[in-house]
Amino acid sequence: MPSTTTQTARQPLVSVVTPVYNTDKYLADCIESVLAQSYDNWEYVIINNCSTDRSLEIAQRYA
Repeated sequence: MPSTTTQTARQPLVSVVTPVYNTDKYLADCIESVLAQSYDNWEYVIINNCSTDRSLEIAQRYA
């Protein structure tokens, strides 16, 4: 009997974690770079450490 498991289910889960502290100048480019990946089975975690610039606002736009 052929397997019904999808290709994505066979790929290991990759977690991408980006710690953020006052990086509003670079954060959107960083997030866009992660979103442009072709690998299918991944999760993205952005951790903001009380930034005082627009980093939190930028991250929330992608939530």
